[in-house]
Amino acid sequence: MRALLVTLVLAGCQVGTDEDVDAGWTVDARSEIVDCPNAPGCAPSDDRTLSAGAAVRSIVPDCFESWTDSDDNFTYNTNRDAFLDCGCDRLCPDDPGYPGPDEGEGDGLFRPIWIAGFQNSRPAMGVRGAEQGFLGEGDGLEARALVLDQGATRVALVTLDAIGFMYDETTAMRQAVLDDAALDVDHVIVVSSHSHSAPDAMGIYGPNLAETGFDTEYAGQVVATVHDVVADAIAALETVTVSVGEVDANTYWDNGTANLISDTRDPWIVDPRIGVARFAGSDDHTVATVVHWANHPETIGSDNALMSAGFVHPVRRVVTEGSHWSDDSGMAGIGGVTLFVQGAVGGMMTSLRATVVDPTGASFRDASWDKTDTVGQLVGELALDAVAAATPLQDPVLSVHAHGLAMPVANIGFQAMFNLGVLDHRTVFDYDPNAPINNENDARVHTEVDLLRLGDLSWLSIPGELFPEAAIGGYDGAWLPPQGVDLVDPGNPNPPDLTQAPAAPYLLDRVPGQTRWILGLGNDELGYMMPPFNFELGRAPYLSEAEGDHYEETNSLGPDTLPLVEQAVQELLDYVEGR
Repeated sequence: MRALLVTLVLAGCQVGTDEDVDAGWTVDARSEIVDCPNAPGCAPSDDRTLSAGAAVRSIVPDCFESWTDSDDNFTYNTNRDAFLDCGCDRLCPDDPGYPGPDEGEGDGLFRPIWIAGFQNSRPAMGVRGAEQGFLGEGDGLEARALVLDQGATRVALVTLDAIGFMYDETTAMRQAVLDDAALDVDHVIVVSSHSHSAPDAMGIYGPNLAETGFDTEYAGQVVATVHDVVADAIAALETVTVSVGEVDANTYWDNGTANLISDTRDPWIVDPRIGVARFAGSDDHTVATVVHWANHPETIGSDNALMSAGFVHPVRRVVTEGSHWSDDSGMAGIGGVTLFVQGAVGGMMTSLRATVVDPTGASFRDASWDKTDTVGQLVGELALDAVAAATPLQDPVLSVHAHGLAMPVANIGFQAMFNLGVLDHRTVFDYDPNAPINNENDARVHTEVDLLRLGDLSWLSIPGELFPEAAIGGYDGAWLPPQGVDLVDPGNPNPPDLTQAPAAPYLLDRVPGQTRWILGLGNDELGYMMPPFNFELGRAPYLSEAEGDHYEETNSLGPDTLPLVEQAVQELLDYVEGR
């Protein structure tokens, strides 16, 4: 295992440094890592009054142009497909409400927003509208913020409908908030939903493998929006109480959580729990509800060119406004602002391949907007049940801690993308910049893990797509649904050797508190994080997958990723315990 490089500042003291980092590299613009309430800027306080505020803003791109898909394959081909040179507003002269030419109109240059997830060369045609799906309403992409304030500590949790913004961008978002002294925020945690119908915030889903899909102007738009939505949430701060609840999807249907998720990689380990934290004002009105679940928002599949939050949109809508089925049944919502936070989504949690049955008996197997809405409504209703069963948090003391670490980039596909400039918006260090990045000149990237606590509610941020078994175990079959699924598919030609699986304690076993959540894609998207015993490379390492469903290795930094993250988490937890 490569040596762990750590930059960790606790209680204002420099604990570790990256002495071999290039002189031009810094951890981030604000080099101290938060330790609250403990550091000078967020000193301990006897004031246990907890305040919360929440807000929502759109992050639909301000500027992009659409196109025509001549062969209906949702992949842009410059020889067959035509772009609509209508400018940022996508309104052409013959369109209703055409206001006249705008930026980029008629310049002969295509201004696409590349959609992330699945294949390359999938430019957005627009935003999902009311004509798709049975909900009869539009969708979109949003930034949602929850600000928590207690004593001298103020923390912002921001959720983005995004494939996953990486560390350089999330630190820019954080910095935009921290630089505004009037906001008086100590720390910002940014969690991406991992929507596969959102702009390419990573860069790897552009027109081809050798050209980036990252849009610098869009990233700047999101940075500014994060600042504004946090400011909105601060303006809405009010004294709150907190209640926490959880339901087990395995108790709802004969096939349990398999009604919502298909685990496409052995062993079949799925966390069936949907958790909620509800923040209520003085008259018990809902200020905010945070819903926690782990699943890829990709239920619409790859045959789509509309931007959307995926099933995350109906989850939030149901909790706030209520649900509605074709037989006019449904549940009432509870108001307020609902945030969705991703969990341990790797290994791989997806509704693709799952047959989803709704309360009317209708079933959905193929990818579609109706299936997307059905998954979202079902999870939203489970979240409402969790709210109904929630119990108050006693003495919800607010604290937040973060640990920085450096990760080696062993994946030769990612190395090539750095060399080609596809990932040039991501800072790399600890390599010879005058030579190509490869296994002899292996670069590193900086990231972090965070622990956010409200008394017995703990949120551990992980900078990528963690396999659920790394969080909860389950190699003994403890997390199987009630019927119909094998722990290891008997037809798997290359099954994992579970005798080599690690023993407890797993990540969540180590986290303090009675309710413990993984915040997946927290502050970063480093790809998949799988246990080393089940890390197997294909014949072309990292470029092809090994037999027996080993896709995730092709989108992982390397086999050291999970051990290094686990080590950083343990160091952070040891510090918190010893304070």
